[in-house]
Amino acid sequence: MFEGFRGRCSFCQYIPNKPNMYGIQIQALVDSCTFFTSNMEVYVGTQPDGPLKFENKPSSIVKRMITPISKTGRNITIDNWYTSIPLVNELLENHNLTTVRTLCKNKKEIPLCFLNTKLRGKNSTLFGYSKNLIITSYVHHKNKNVILVSSMHNQGVIDTDSGDQNKLEIITFYNSTKGGVDVVDELNTT
Repeated sequence: MFEGFRGRCSFCQYIPNKPNMYGIQIQALVDSCTFFTSNMEVYVGTQPDGPLKFENKPSSIVKRMITPISKTGRNITIDNWYTSIPLVNELLENHNLTTVRTLCKNKKEIPLCFLNTKLRGKNSTLFGYSKNLIITSYVHHKNKNVILVSSMHNQGVIDTDSGDQNKLEIITFYNSTKGGVDVVDELNTT
């Protein structure tokens, strides 16, 4: 979420593609069905040393945000800025939370065959399986793909409602749950 603010503040950010270009970045844990916000944290950037210093690595932020729902067996859909394969495994093993999320293509955990799209046709899918998770590469346009990782799904199933697009059930689920924070942000600005 991004709260517009023009005052003097050391952690005020400039994001040119937002309606309010200057403001304060807020991370939130939001239910994707009811849009109930259960946890929020203001992103203050680099903090000075001291007893109240919090680590601002994406994995640390996620671990702080999920404390109200830890060990409840729920699924969380997370933005790709916070994503890493070790975090997916840790959330599943230590917090009993499954995740579905997109991966940035610059992550070193992604096999090279998932990144190369030149020899693959439109609407083609590549699957990779591990002990607790599945990684998929779906080519939605020529030479453009989306990479998702899920610890909730255990097999790559094509969604029959997607028709000729051959979309995966993982992608359909991700699309239906990804907008919780965006809706709360939009409701906040109106």
